[in-house]
Amino acid sequence: MTPDSLAHVSTQRVDEWRDIDKVAYAYHLAQWLEQKQSTKHFSEFVSGLCAESDLVVDLGCGAGAATYYLSQRHAATRFLGIDYSDALVALAGHFALERQATNLSFVEGDWFNLAPRADVDGVVSLQTLSWLPGFEQPLDAIFSRLNPRWIALTSLFYDGDISCKIEVNEHVRNRSSFYNIYSIPSVARHVAKYGYRITRQQPFAIDIDIPRPANRDAMGTYTVLSRESAGAPETRLQISGPLLMNWHLLVIERI
Repeated sequence: MTPDSLAHVSTQRVDEWRDIDKVAYAYHLAQWLEQKQSTKHFSEFVSGLCAESDLVVDLGCGAGAATYYLSQRHAATRFLGIDYSDALVALAGHFALERQATNLSFVEGDWFNLAPRADVDGVVSLQTLSWLPGFEQPLDAIFSRLNPRWIALTSLFYDGDISCKIEVNEHVRNRSSFYNIYSIPSVARHVAKYGYRITRQQPFAIDIDIPRPANRDAMGTYTVLSRESAGAPETRLQISGPLLMNWHLLVIERI
């Protein structure tokens, strides 16, 4: 697939992320006010990789809160956040300037049509890949345009060889988006074509309770306690709207 056709796919199917409504703004603002548990876990997960890197790119950085927290933990590493939404990039730049983050910058960009760079050590992406039409084209763009030493992802994955393509329609917000769940073995087969392999994977086990949102008409994560069998320890399931959220963290490294 050519870069032009990749850009066309992006324009056609991820325009819902370009503008932000009040619900989306409140979500992004809350992340700057208090670091999410998922961000804390991801920061621990990629700590060693970030510490050994000069430049790390965050694709689909949103309003930049997670990128900022990573940059504060690794002052000697440069971080560049890229997002498709100019409104979110503007918010990210505003908050970063407010906090005088010197090793952090943000630019508007299209994941499906990235500008080639030869200086990228690592790529991170938090909670973005599953919102795209599929995982193959976004990963292809990273390999062909950035060729990083490593990639770290947190998204919706399943550790068996089954994938789900899910489109969510929030009727009150007049908004449609993907919540795809990708098979980890299928990701492993795909990245091997480019000389990469999955070197680490783990589920994200949240350790706090999150109440169910009052607004039943918008996607929003909450937790419920569950156990696999009688006498087994309770675990927290993460749910958003009608969906079980199978969060996993992956590291993909060049062989």
